[in-house]
Amino acid sequence: MTALTAATVSAVVKSDAYGLGLEAVASGLAAAGCQSFFVADLSEAEKLRRILPRAAIYVLAPGYAADPTPYHKRSLVPVCNSPEDAICAALSVERAPYAVNLETGFHRFGLTFDDVRRLAQTETHVPALALSHLACAETRDAPANALQWNRFVSMCEMLRPRRRSLGASAAIWLGRRFHFDIIRAGSALYGLQMPTADPSPIRPVVRLCAPLVAVQTVSKREAVGYAATFATSRVTRIGTLALGYSHGLPFAAANRISVSIGPHEAPLIGRVAMEYVTLDLTDVPESLCRPGIAVEVVGPHFSVDDLARTAQTNPQEVLLRLGAGCRRRYVNSPVGAAGGWGR
Repeated sequence: MTALTAATVSAVVKSDAYGLGLEAVASGLAAAGCQSFFVADLSEAEKLRRILPRAAIYVLAPGYAADPTPYHKRSLVPVCNSPEDAICAALSVERAPYAVNLETGFHRFGLTFDDVRRLAQTETHVPALALSHLACAETRDAPANALQWNRFVSMCEMLRPRRRSLGASAAIWLGRRFHFDIIRAGSALYGLQMPTADPSPIRPVVRLCAPLVAVQTVSKREAVGYAATFATSRVTRIGTLALGYSHGLPFAAANRISVSIGPHEAPLIGRVAMEYVTLDLTDVPESLCRPGIAVEVVGPHFSVDDLARTAQTNPQEVLLRLGAGCRRRYVNSPVGAAGGWGR
């Protein structure tokens, strides 16, 4: 089998590993051989350092120059997003490794061409890593990709970093010239599909289940839920599922998705409430319609990407909200299990 990349794959575990649990996810990735990680801020970095004492940990948050001490004390690599951060890191008497974020067209923060020129002319030690972020990596032929590649290469020629990283998950399928030394993999690690990957080797990694907590039968032409957005067209068996928008189920999924009970599907009817949602169980065998039975909301039949399309949002947001709002149970994880029901 041909490898997708010869670059080192580093794991992006920011925002509590996209809501799936920093400690469990990072421990599993480390056990699989991952040696470098990107986190959002110092709080995540310190948590990760406690469980991975030897990993390379890059901290994406700006503001390194305001207080470099925690980075040096815990051997964390700051990603310098401003000239002030970069000069502070470059002139540090500790000569500790640092990374620089280069502004190539994403326009969030990062060093400009002028900043890079000034940094390159300073008597300093060079960055351990130069990185940037593609704005349109999910569109294979976007002109912005080539423009950012050219800018990134030009800035790196001035700066001479030890290693370079331009691409996140979607860039893997743009071609090896976008890979450089390190690929920062996030979404792909969590089973989210990449539009540039065809055919896609990515498999879903998340399954969301919740229990039925009540079942009732209602007459024809009865309204269900807030604002009466659904009315029965027949005598209907209705199930109440212990899952709502407080757990991360998008409000926009109302009356638009189906769930799985064994081999059977049941449509979600009525609005998504804070703690509950209702299902039409009429076509599900009565033996499966009892309180306590597991209902699969996300899984092989309906992925996080499918749910995001239905709710007209992006899958990263859906995954993060579900992960933060639900109890989590890990399969084959060094950390073990947490919680019972998926919700």
